[in-house]
Amino acid sequence: MKLSVFSHLPEEAKAIRLAVFCDEQGFQEEFDELDKAALHVVAYNEENTPMGTCRYFPTEHVGEYAIGRIAVLPAYRKLGVGKAMIREAERHIFYDKGTLIHIGAQVQAMPFYAKLGYVPVGERYMDEHVEHQGMEKRIS
Repeated sequence: MKLSVFSHLPEEAKAIRLAVFCDEQGFQEEFDELDKAALHVVAYNEENTPMGTCRYFPTEHVGEYAIGRIAVLPAYRKLGVGKAMIREAERHIFYDKGTLIHIGAQVQAMPFYAKLGYVPVGERYMDEHVEHQGMEKRIS
């Protein structure tokens, strides 16, 4: 698996997010202004086929970052792609002196994030038609 980090939203990431969030899950408002400020991780297989993507960016609080829009195409799920992308984002955040990472997790995905060390914080909320839970992780 190869992981690449982009300072712009690459077409591969856009296509993955459209397939997963819009086509598969029915989200309507997938892209936003944060895409311009975020760094984007794309995971590729040995044939250089894109498998998944996520983005990360600093929040308004010093040392705090958010990881989001974590999407893996169905054919590549359960292969460690999501974990690898999050670990890559965490590595970059650590090198940027980040100390706290926030994720807005779909409730059904909370066990995945918990295995990576994220804990629930705050109240659950709706993002379009899907229930979400804020989760966070301290890094050092």
